[in-house]
Amino acid sequence: MHSVLTVLGAEVGKHLGDVQNALPLRSVCKEWRDTATLSSTEADIDLSPGIFEDGASGNAKKQLFYRRCPRLRKLTYHVSPAVSLAKFEAALREASRRLTSLEELVLCFNNPAQQFETRQLAVLANLPMLKALTLQANFHPEACNFGVLGSLSSLSSLTVLPSEASTGLTDSHVASLGLLHGLASLEFPGHARAFTGSTLGALAALPRLSKLLITSNKPHSVDYTLELPALAGLRALTRRSSSAATPLHLELGVPDAAFGAALLRAVAGPGLGSVCIAVREAADSAAIAGLALAPGGKEKLAGLDLEFRAAPTPEDVAVLAGCGRLTRLHLSCKCPRAPAARVELAPWLALRQLQHLHLHINPAWRAPLQPATVAAMAEAWPTLSHLHLRLSPGDNATQALNQLGSFTCLKSLSLTWLGQAAPAAAAGAGGLTRRRSGSLEVPVLAVQHLPCSLEELSLTSISTVRLAVPSAAQRSTPALPQLRSLVLDGCFGLTDSLLQALVAAAPRLAALTLVLTGRQGLSSAGLAAVAAALPGLASLLLSDYREAPLCLSQASLAGLSGVVGLAQLRHLKLSTPDVVHAELLPSVFAGFSKLRRLDLVGCQDQAAAALGLVLPLCCIKHSPEWAADLVAAEAAA
Repeated sequence: MHSVLTVLGAEVGKHLGDVQNALPLRSVCKEWRDTATLSSTEADIDLSPGIFEDGASGNAKKQLFYRRCPRLRKLTYHVSPAVSLAKFEAALREASRRLTSLEELVLCFNNPAQQFETRQLAVLANLPMLKALTLQANFHPEACNFGVLGSLSSLSSLTVLPSEASTGLTDSHVASLGLLHGLASLEFPGHARAFTGSTLGALAALPRLSKLLITSNKPHSVDYTLELPALAGLRALTRRSSSAATPLHLELGVPDAAFGAALLRAVAGPGLGSVCIAVREAADSAAIAGLALAPGGKEKLAGLDLEFRAAPTPEDVAVLAGCGRLTRLHLSCKCPRAPAARVELAPWLALRQLQHLHLHINPAWRAPLQPATVAAMAEAWPTLSHLHLRLSPGDNATQALNQLGSFTCLKSLSLTWLGQAAPAAAAGAGGLTRRRSGSLEVPVLAVQHLPCSLEELSLTSISTVRLAVPSAAQRSTPALPQLRSLVLDGCFGLTDSLLQALVAAAPRLAALTLVLTGRQGLSSAGLAAVAAALPGLASLLLSDYREAPLCLSQASLAGLSGVVGLAQLRHLKLSTPDVVHAELLPSVFAGFSKLRRLDLVGCQDQAAAALGLVLPLCCIKHSPEWAADLVAAEAAA
């Protein structure tokens, strides 16, 4: 019986993957205490001075960890600035010696004052088994040469990310990346003031490179500028003569649509597999047509992120519909002038490979959303995984959104309701949003009709929207079993009981963002109850702009840090009057020992500095000027 329980504990832990997820299983029985983490493949560890305590106690802790987690393939270290280079090297050497299955390493240097240099990279060169490496740090602009990693012959994937408040890579950094001859996948952010792409030609020395992503530090934006010399380097990349060279997939940002067209002309040919382009400046119809109709546009353009300078026209829609290889389409428009004719989504139904659709335009400019429209979208795009739509009172929102369950592969859903705030009213036939007796009926979003495959759900509304959540008696299984991230921004009538019902429908929730406005009735006690029900909660972002905001006093914050869910938080944001006006005591946050980022909107400089001593591994962001501007804007409104 004992052996059966032992094997079962290891098997259950294997399916959970991460050590942190498997830890609660250790309390099930004595056998599982030692075996629940045996098959875990991932671990997230704080590399702080306490780990290196001398004596039998420190050694015993390390031996216990390696004995209970022998099959780790991915290891994440959050490195404290107090850890010396010698101890950092010792930790990596021991991990590589004891974890024989280790293939992927993630290093997070969260403190922006801690610059990452060649000497830290040289330590990594002693880990020959690494196949994938992710570095998040503030990279020294001059004393950081990636060439020292050239001895890692097995390294095929490198992702370089900037830490908070730091910058991306420069042209000199990119030149040194050309020495990592085994790379097949390379992802890094460009630095707006020091990256032009002039050294991209050095990457032509990488014969196996099949994926190059030059990303932006800011989501859905381009904050660096490729210049004309970059085209020569990119052309060299797609014309590599090595027999090992494979077609290259490119993802990068360009300053304008004309540069995007020039890019397509430069890289056209058999050496290019596909290209995704994000355009920084808004484009007119002629520029969009030039980009879509450039050589390879129809065959190679897999992703397009752009902003219309004027309201999109049916001709713009038709031009984009001709790019049959598109898998990602992000479109936006800030122009207030209405188009001469409404946009129809029907031509885009021909994009059968579409996986991401982000349509951020005035919803009054397109044909009203109907149930048949959503059903047709689900049929035309069977692999769609990400969808963002803006909704207006002209849409048959309630009935149309009830068809979202037809998207069987949808993982991320973002909905924004626009329109005038409406008093609560009973839903009419089909819940149609329309005028009646001088008011607007309230649209309803039924959670049980959302795809059960969802992992991310973001709901924003400047008008009133009602959430319908099935009770436990109405549903035997959770409505959203895979949901990991939930954002509620606006007037959703949140109460303690409604938020608890939402959490019950999504028991695996790891990230919760609440932006509270109006007269919603959520209390600090309700928030604590929700956190207690989510042992895997890693991110809680709270902004409260209600008439009667949450009372997060020093005592209540200290109490929250003792809640099971909140004690494991990695990211906490508080934007409430209490934070703006109170003198925060560092001891209040001492219980949040796992925090890696703390946003305190309105917190003063002195308080933030004191908090940094209590939370050395945490990046603390505070913006008193922003908070003051917000208060002034609200007073003016």
